[in-house]
Amino acid sequence: MTAFDVFNTEACPVGFRCEVCGDATDGMAVVTAITPLGVLCVTVCPRCGDADMAPPVSIGAAAKLVAQHAQHLGVTADEMRDALAELHIGGEA
Repeated sequence: MTAFDVFNTEACPVGFRCEVCGDATDGMAVVTAITPLGVLCVTVCPRCGDADMAPPVSIGAAAKLVAQHAQHLGVTADEMRDALAELHIGGEA
């Protein structure tokens, strides 16, 4: 059984600008998003967070963001993949 929550954002840094719209405003928060590559974390402003907007990223950028989120969680990308498989999200482990 997985000993960590792939959606936990406690160790994820909050950025200065929204990664969806680019605004720099009060109330920034880190949210997670599921991609075919794994779970990634991004900083969003309240407006984009409320609208459930995803950041426009390339496959390469998504892979990098997934790897960074795994580091925030203190796990490897493979451990994240296995945890998602246990939750029946994404590909098979």
